[in-house]
Amino acid sequence: MPKGSTGEVGAATHSVFRLDSLKRIAFLAAPGDPANDNRERLPAAFEAAGWDVAFLSHESLALTADGVAVRNAGGRVIPLAPFDLVWILGFGARETFLDRMQLLKTLDQSRFVNTVDAFVYLHGKFDLAEFGPETHASADVDTLMATVARGGRWVAKPTAGSFGRDVFLLGADDIHCRAVFEHLTGRGAGRYCLLQRYVEEAERNEKRVVVAGGDLIGAYAKTGGNLATGGVARGTELDTDETALVRKVISHLDSRGASFAGIDLAAPYVLEANVANPGGLGTLEQLTGVDPAPAVVEALTRGPLRSP
Repeated sequence: MPKGSTGEVGAATHSVFRLDSLKRIAFLAAPGDPANDNRERLPAAFEAAGWDVAFLSHESLALTADGVAVRNAGGRVIPLAPFDLVWILGFGARETFLDRMQLLKTLDQSRFVNTVDAFVYLHGKFDLAEFGPETHASADVDTLMATVARGGRWVAKPTAGSFGRDVFLLGADDIHCRAVFEHLTGRGAGRYCLLQRYVEEAERNEKRVVVAGGDLIGAYAKTGGNLATGGVARGTELDTDETALVRKVISHLDSRGASFAGIDLAAPYVLEANVANPGGLGTLEQLTGVDPAPAVVEALTRGPLRSP
């Protein structure tokens, strides 16, 4: 946590945001061991740019006489409405997610890096189906089995998963197919499983592109899958077709309230876009020797995000 923060965990295209007028940002994050360093890197970058940074816990969110507020580690109740910018990192507890999103929805969404609607509707991997390979989703194991039985190889994964967890490559002759689907659907609990046609290029040359405020912050290639599950990153450049595809996705995400995301692509397909807490900034620094977080701050604050 940056030294100037006013709180800590564990104990938002067209109002104008400029560094000379925007001074307070609230990060809402979950306690525990994070899968990337966004919660340290991003607050530190805003603090270095002259912002007052509050780093606060999802689970202390409440409705008070002063409106929607969060209690910091010292017990102080901090209303969120006066903040110039609010950045939600991660989902927090599943049990309280919808209640917290409804509370945050009452605030001015033009001040959110990624709006409540973006969190609720974009992370489920359905929204980008038009950019991706053939995609199916169901909570019924027999329906999923029938889809795989059509032939070919398929990627099965949770509809709202992160960090490469519970991702399986399956075919009709895979003896573990039904067990995988029972696991992903919660053995009758009604969870949805996503099925995508396997894109061979993704194994050799999947790319993660970090975008912010309409800008391409950086990109790297991934071999062997998600970095959190053993994939290997290397430096890369986007070709003309990949850049055009990313620009289309940026416009799509922006129209839905997302100004910061990690986009995974294996051209000509987009595999998914993570708006909740995408990794990539640390990897970009490792590969280039340059911290990309100041560029994120610049992209989000030099111009408009979205209309109130």
